[in-house]
Amino acid sequence: LKDEGDSVALRIFADRQQAEEAHPLGVRRLLEIGLGEKIKQARKQLPVAAKTGLLYASIETQERLRGDLVDAALNAVLADGLSDIRDAAAFEQRREHAAKTLFGEAMQRLKLAETILALVAELKPMLEAPLMGWARGNLDDMEAQLVGLIHPGFLRDTPADALAQYPRYLKAMILRTERAKRDPPRDQARMLELHPFLEALQVGEQQGLRERPQWQALRWDLEELRVSLFAQELGARTGVSAKKLAQRVTALRQAS
Repeated sequence: LKDEGDSVALRIFADRQQAEEAHPLGVRRLLEIGLGEKIKQARKQLPVAAKTGLLYASIETQERLRGDLVDAALNAVLADGLSDIRDAAAFEQRREHAAKTLFGEAMQRLKLAETILALVAELKPMLEAPLMGWARGNLDDMEAQLVGLIHPGFLRDTPADALAQYPRYLKAMILRTERAKRDPPRDQARMLELHPFLEALQVGEQQGLRERPQWQALRWDLEELRVSLFAQELGARTGVSAKKLAQRVTALRQAS
């Protein structure tokens, strides 16, 4: 199955890898079409507080918040196992399960969004500290990181497992800002370790690889490495290291 925007088509690919990458996206689109009424209902029923809407308004319009939260819930409900759906019975079973769990997942995403937006509101003033010269580059790096995490559509576009880690990523940034102000040279030395991976991501994006699994794996492992370097006490995912990210970079280059 191939996602064609408002519809889904059956296509034959000459390359197996391309077919395996396309099929789950096509299944997801077909599920979204089948869940259309449930999606509309969830958007209407979400109890979004005025404060949450105002915080989100600094990123995107308040009107988009409900839709983004339901889309984020869809990311979670439809995250895994779509490649295995190959017949009508399996499809209908997955659609029924998604219909039952969608609103509950949307409520969880609302609570997660409230936590994320509160941490962003705490962090932003800290990035405006009066560091001068090369030391200001430390905070500039964090501002770029924040833009990469928090941008219009981040709730609906970020993979569910990565979005769940946002509070930890933001808390790590808060700790880093405090430490960078006390010891800018130490922070910059650690920051320079990240540059090869940031450059690889930028090159991959320019090559149109952003949606490829190799790019996504490098992108989220980089956030884990940042936690490990700047706020180790918050805990990074096991197995993430500069060596592991170098392997991710090699895989990404092979995919180009």
